[in-house]
Amino acid sequence: MTHWKEARAARLTWMLPLVAFLGLVLIHSDLPGIYMDAVNPDFLAAQWLHRGHNPGAGIPSKIFPILGSFYHGLQNAYLGLPFFAIAGFSVTSLRLEQAVFGLILLVALYHLTRRLTHSRGLALLAGLGLATELAFTASFRTQFYIVLGGAAWLVVSMLLALPAESGTWVVRRRAFWSGVFFGLASYGYFVLAFFAPAMAILVACWTPRRDWGCWVAGAVVGVSPFLLGFLSLLAKKHGVEPTLEFVRGMLGQLKPFDASGASGNNLQYAWNMVGVATSDAANEAMIFGQGLPCAWGAMKVWWLVVAVAGLVAIGATHVVKHPPRGAITILPVLMPISFVAVASLFGHRLWAHHFSVLLPFVYLLPALLLAQFVELLPARLARTAFVAALALAVVGGNLVQQARFHEWLAKTGGRGHSSDALTALALEARGVPENVAYLFPEWGFFTSFAFLTGNRVRYGVDMEPATIEKLKRDGITEFRLVFWNAADEGRYRQALQANGIQSLEVRTFSSREGQPVFHWLRAAPGVAHEVFPRHVIP
Repeated sequence: MTHWKEARAARLTWMLPLVAFLGLVLIHSDLPGIYMDAVNPDFLAAQWLHRGHNPGAGIPSKIFPILGSFYHGLQNAYLGLPFFAIAGFSVTSLRLEQAVFGLILLVALYHLTRRLTHSRGLALLAGLGLATELAFTASFRTQFYIVLGGAAWLVVSMLLALPAESGTWVVRRRAFWSGVFFGLASYGYFVLAFFAPAMAILVACWTPRRDWGCWVAGAVVGVSPFLLGFLSLLAKKHGVEPTLEFVRGMLGQLKPFDASGASGNNLQYAWNMVGVATSDAANEAMIFGQGLPCAWGAMKVWWLVVAVAGLVAIGATHVVKHPPRGAITILPVLMPISFVAVASLFGHRLWAHHFSVLLPFVYLLPALLLAQFVELLPARLARTAFVAALALAVVGGNLVQQARFHEWLAKTGGRGHSSDALTALALEARGVPENVAYLFPEWGFFTSFAFLTGNRVRYGVDMEPATIEKLKRDGITEFRLVFWNAADEGRYRQALQANGIQSLEVRTFSSREGQPVFHWLRAAPGVAHEVFPRHVIP
């Protein structure tokens, strides 16, 4: 009975990273504030649950919403439908919904590492390392979350591509489902397709030749929402020419292949992005407006480099001295190589959040490298002690970095466009009368506002006369125009006046540190003079 209990406990070790990850997600879960892209496309769930007249986002569709843009899908929004219907609309519920993909990724990473290393200890090391990694957990507080959502399906795809063990689930059609999840990863966010060259090699080595076609068919099924989305757009626009015009307009803004002048330094730029993504400097820049220098965080990119170099060297030795199958368990080393090679073709058009998909490999690849040497230790007890000591060091270093991050989080509440003043704006708006509408002519406001108000408060996203007139016809008699910079106040006063609306009040929303974050002009039609003075709220 004791042996059975010990075996059961060993089988449940995969849950420890989940507990650690959820704990770190829930600490200060209401911080920082939700910047626009940190809730896009999740905010659409609020609009689907509480339909109204507010503008949304995404690619127009004749049937049902399929694409959030030309480069990502709507998996978060669809997960959010039942989630927010039960949990409601809050910053914490948003963090938890987005963290579901982190949980999936951690489960898949643990089992993938265990299968490749044949070691629960190394699997636990990889899982706990990623679960406590600040660059991973902080990504679910910024716009990085959507890329890691796709990465969850990538790791699931790799796991299913492995040769089946007896008694495992989905034994007969693993290749097909591996392809489906790789396609879903690419649908989640387009940069996951950058792993395709390496994934093709993994599938060719891990999957029987007779099943290669199944994998390709599955990948086509998984990525098919993109095709369906474009066909639905074609039907919505009633023809090829209007559709092409819409696509040209969108791509003109996105400039997907604009390398921003980079030519010979694309690889150097990609290297820099890997560094800021794996150290968490990029998340910190978005949340605090600056990085929090940390030698421990800066080491992560070198873990990846050493692991890649070591595994490539071991793989080359296997190929020379042994049959090629000897290097099969270290083939995941090709994944970051594939990603960086393809990403470098896009030059400066990509940023650090695209490179955050490499975070699982910061822990997977060192585990694979360690597996080559741990077996050389003379005794099982020595191997266990070595892995346990390494796990304590990694988790300890990660938690020290986490503590400093959360200290800054509590102190600032987030700065700039990530300030929790955005939350204060939306929570206050929940209680306004139905005759009040908010105007958000600038990027950064409306998605978090729509989400946190449950899409129950009217708003507009431009200053077009048609927009203002429609709001007036719908009974709106008070407008609150929200903007970032105080220097733009005069311009917006003039825009309101041009629509027959006069300013009543200027108001400034400030951060926890007392710094102005954004402002509004409260206004109403037909008022000829300013009634209330300027004032500031914390």
